[in-house]
Amino acid sequence: HDHVVQSRVIFPGAGYLELARAAAMTATALRGVFFLQPLALETPGLLIECATTDGRFEVRSGEGDDAISDATVHCSGTLAAGNDGWPRVDHASLRSRSCARAAHVGALYDGFNAIGLQYGPGYRTLVQALVGNGVASARLRARSAWHGTQVHPADLDDALCAGALAS
Repeated sequence: HDHVVQSRVIFPGAGYLELARAAAMTATALRGVFFLQPLALETPGLLIECATTDGRFEVRSGEGDDAISDATVHCSGTLAAGNDGWPRVDHASLRSRSCARAAHVGALYDGFNAIGLQYGPGYRTLVQALVGNGVASARLRARSAWHGTQVHPADLDDALCAGALAS
């Protein structure tokens, strides 16, 4: 109910990533992720699953007795090991060099609302943002409940939203 798109409660893209991570257990990376079909959370009793086979994952949903055989695939990708040497970022150095001014976090959420993306209180985790020179740095509200996740979808979603400030 805190992630609404064009007046419909939509399962967040970051939620698919957390489902795949949790279902994979041994994979440390997701590759070639495709978001295929939005998952509207409107049907009572909707079955949602993340299936993993042969190094791939699919998040899918269905209704009734044939839910799995007649499922709609919402997201798919490849499970991988390792991070292929992605560089670590020195956040303190980045902030001091590039992020010169504070961004108005409320205005960011207002902008999303204006285009039909409504973030409720559970998905408004940005508390501070700094921007400058095409770079954004943000601080998220500390999470008090993880609900069985390693990275809560609301946190990942808002970390991605901070990228909108960089432009």
